[in-house]
Amino acid sequence: MKHFELLLAATTCIALTFASCEKPKPQEEVSALPERGAIVLNEGGWGCNEAELSAIDYSNMAITNSVFSKLNGRGLGDVAQDVVVYGDKIYVAVWGSNTVEVLDRKTGKSTQIDMGNRGPRYIACDGGKVYVTCYTPESVVRIDTATLQLEATCRLSGMRPEGICALAGKLYVVNSWKPDEAGNAAYDSTLSVVDIATFTETSKIAIGLNPQKVKVVDNSHLAISYNGDYGTCPGGIAIVDAITLDVQKKAASVSNIESYGGKVYYYGNTIGQTWNGCIYVLNHASMESESITLEGTDAFSATYYPYAININPNTGEIYMAGAQYGANGDIYCFTQTGRLKWKLEAGPLPSKIVQL
Repeated sequence: MKHFELLLAATTCIALTFASCEKPKPQEEVSALPERGAIVLNEGGWGCNEAELSAIDYSNMAITNSVFSKLNGRGLGDVAQDVVVYGDKIYVAVWGSNTVEVLDRKTGKSTQIDMGNRGPRYIACDGGKVYVTCYTPESVVRIDTATLQLEATCRLSGMRPEGICALAGKLYVVNSWKPDEAGNAAYDSTLSVVDIATFTETSKIAIGLNPQKVKVVDNSHLAISYNGDYGTCPGGIAIVDAITLDVQKKAASVSNIESYGGKVYYYGNTIGQTWNGCIYVLNHASMESESITLEGTDAFSATYYPYAININPNTGEIYMAGAQYGANGDIYCFTQTGRLKWKLEAGPLPSKIVQL
């Protein structure tokens, strides 16, 4: 959940559904995760304790909602923030509950890691270790994938960290924001570089006001989205050369980003306004963008809006999530030209899709 959404999260948990095309009935029973498919992270409303996972099975295009609780006999928790698949495990950061869940890739059975009061946010994996950004204190926590023990903490010198990625022996962490003494948001504008070998912050790079997500674009470039101050200072995308640390910026309205094929996919959506139905593809070499109009998104409105973007690395298919507070969301699958292939109903506030 992004910090500006915390102000909007005093919501009731109402059950609403949306019509869809090519949508089978959700499966009611499940004994394992699909061999070939995708996991949807359903963030859930703040304070509703309704975070969940959905599993899409590509063999029959069926979606199983509430798959975490069905396989584990307990809920996932309050406000799920991030999910990654690494090796034979699936890692889920649950910010509101201060936990990291570690699921077996096949059975879906989970071991819970207590994160204390750290406030786990986003996850990166490298070299048999899992790295989690945390709010309290501003840090990255290292978890061993074999023992599932918290091994070490790297303190950061910036404000509350959000997105994280690993590239060539380094971790890159965005320093985003924190409340000031009056409770208003004060914004950072930097990217921390953490040396994995020594697990220390070695430098910071000026990016743009209020950075949120960071993605590896290729073996020497990163893309960072920054939101500005939602007013006079605009947001955009910064491209960082990981070798020279040079930064190029493109002003744009950016809500979320993904990388695929050496390019950056993004969309912009303002809360309370209707989305324009387009995503954009940025060529980091030229810093020029092309638009893709997505068909079949007529239901998107000021209250039902895009909440996630992911690209299937095997097919290039574009996945978008539509979300609305207090209701279930939907997962859309598009071709690279924007043609709608299918749509499935997921859980409340689907915020990320990862391939199994």
